[in-house]
Parts: sequence; structure tokens; C-alpha cells
Amino acid sequence: MRMVVFLQEVLGKTEVKQVNLSEEVTEFLSGLAAIIGENEFCYWDKSAALKEAYREKVKFGFSGIELALNAEELKRILASALLKLNAGINKAKSNGSYHTYFINEVSEYQTVGKSIKPLKFVQKPLPLFLEGQVHALRLTKNTSEARALYGAVKRSELFDKKLKMYKVTALLSKMPEEIGRCRVFTPGWLENESIWLHMEYKYLLELLRSGLHEEFYAEFKNTLIPFQKPERYGRSILENSSFIVSSAYPNKKLHGNGYVARLSGSTAEFLQIWVLMNAGVKPFYLDKESKLVLEFVPKLAGWLFDRKGNYSFNFLSSVLVTYHNLKRKDTFGKNGVKPLRSTLQGKEGKAIELSSSIIPSPYAEQVRLRQIKKIDIYLS
Repeated sequence: MRMVVFLQEVLGKTEVKQVNLSEEVTEFLSGLAAIIGENEFCYWDKSAALKEAYREKVKFGFSGIELALNAEELKRILASALLKLNAGINKAKSNGSYHTYFINEVSEYQTVGKSIKPLKFVQKPLPLFLEGQVHALRLTKNTSEARALYGAVKRSELFDKKLKMYKVTALLSKMPEEIGRCRVFTPGWLENESIWLHMEYKYLLELLRSGLHEEFYAEFKNTLIPFQKPERYGRSILENSSFIVSSAYPNKKLHGNGYVARLSGSTAEFLQIWVLMNAGVKPFYLDKESKLVLEFVPKLAGWLFDRKGNYSFNFLSSVLVTYHNLKRKDTFGKNGVKPLRSTLQGKEGKAIELSSSIIPSPYAEQVRLRQIKKIDIYLS
């Protein structure tokens, strides 16, 4: 699914007219494009042969010969690859969610010398993994599609009904140990059916990024560590864990306990969530005149504002931003409030009044340089 995102970005570029590629890469891409229309088994067989031939050629380095490839031809090849990938993703969909991994067993084969040549496979999907749903959310085209996937995930085995959290995998006990180390752990522990915090936070991030704001906040207090019951979590709620024991674990007393203090993955995901909630996807951008502007587009639930309707955070580590929302309404949805005007205060104490939600140049540059120490934004 990451490759799909990459191909979509490449195909969206119009300024590129010609691409210089190595002779080996050009030959591989041309060969791949020629077999895109083959049936699944023939495509697998021929693409694997192309891949092995390519690896053999470049094992000790590239020839150094470059071939010019017309950008339109490259886009045609990549568009064909994108169709193939999307077809595979659609086949992986089941009951609204996506299978991430598969077991492919050879059911028919023939002996060729000392080698075995497969003639037919039987494919068995593994139980659901939360990671696949995270990437699928990133590829949804609109909020309706994202909402359907969210609903399917919540109805699946990935949702822990007792803890109201999301497990990293569904039940793996019927799977062979050959699928990897996740299988060897006791269900509910570590990478087998636990609440793997890094992945759960990735899922929350994609809900927010997909525009599912109401759904995001519906999960907010159940999933984020600061809202956990300390007696159940078993450690400080100001500290993330590597994983939380899910209700799949045999010992019920440990359900909801956090294990292995961690300040890496889950914290990185939460910081991105924090930025999207407070400032928006792209607060700084260039206007039509190529001048830097700053626009805050918060996605905050009304209950996050204090009794006076205020909400504050530090932007760029030292610029105090305060939203004023007297009615404490959500800043998203049909009835949500939006930034209407703002007041900037420089280091010398001089107030700058702006009658727009957009902070134009040169004030945007001053904010980025931390020359503005305080911003008050009034929502309506």
C-alpha cells in the first residue's frame, strides 16, 4: 500500500518530461509492463523470473549505461503497475477490512531436474493485522470510504470489546509457527493480540488524517494513555508503554496493564496527532504571490476547552497560541466553529490585530523565527 501512495504521487507530477534510468532498470520495467495483463499465476511466474534476472545482472554493480525514457512512457508503465496493485488490494478485502498476510501453499508441481516447478497454489489469508487497516485508511478516497473501513475494523476481532482498544492482531492460535515470532507469544502479550501502542496510535492518526473527527474523539478517552485508570494501567499515565495486555490474555488480572516503558514509536505518532489537532495539516504555506503565510486549522473537540472557552498550546516550542471559543463548540463538522480573527503580540509587547484567520507575510515569518511570543485566535 505504501507503493500505491508512491506511484500516485509520481503519476501526479506533470513537470517531468524525461527520466534517465540505468539500462538494467529500464529493461526490468519494460519487461514488467509487458506481462501486466497476464493471469495471476503467469504474472507471478514471469515477474519472479524478471526479478531474479535483474538481481543477477546488478549483483556486482550496474553497467553505467543510462537510457532516456520519455516521462509519458514511464507514467504508462507505472499506471499499469498501479492497476495491478489496486487489483491485489481489492482481492485482499474481506467483510470491509483487509487481510495483510497470506500463506500460499503449492498444491500442484512438477519436477524439473533437481528443481521443483510450482503449477498451482492454494492461498490462505492470515487473521487480520491492524497495520493493514492503517495503510488502507491512508488510501481511502473520501470520508465515506474511510468511515466504512473504520466500522468494519470495529466489528472485527481487532477491536477489544472489554478494553475498548485495538489489538495489533486478531486470533493467531490456529496459525502455524512458521508465520513468525508473533505466533509464539501467549495471546494478549507482546506482538500476539496485545494492544501494541505504536500501531494503535498509528490507527488513531489515520482516523484524524482521514477526516473522521467524530470517530477519532469517540476513541480518544478509551485509547490514549493519559485517560487510562492508573490502577488498571499499573504505571504512570504520563508514560507510554510498548504494549498493553489485552483481554485475550488468560490472566484477567493483567488486562489493561502496560508493559515496557517506551518513548519512541507511540510518542512520535502522538506528537503528529497533537500537531494535526492543534494547528492542522499544513499551517505554513505559500500564497499566490509566493509569500509565506500561516493559517491555523484546529480539529479540537469542544470539551477540550476550559470553562472560559480557552485552549492553549505552545507552537514551535515557544509561541503561546490560545484559541478563544466561548460556546465551547467543536472546531470541525457542520456546526463547528472556525478561526475568525487573531491578535499577535511581539516581544516588545506591541499588539497586531488581524481581521482574518490567515496570518500573512511578514508576520508569518516572524512567528517562524519566534519573534512573536503570543497569538490569540478567536473562533466563531
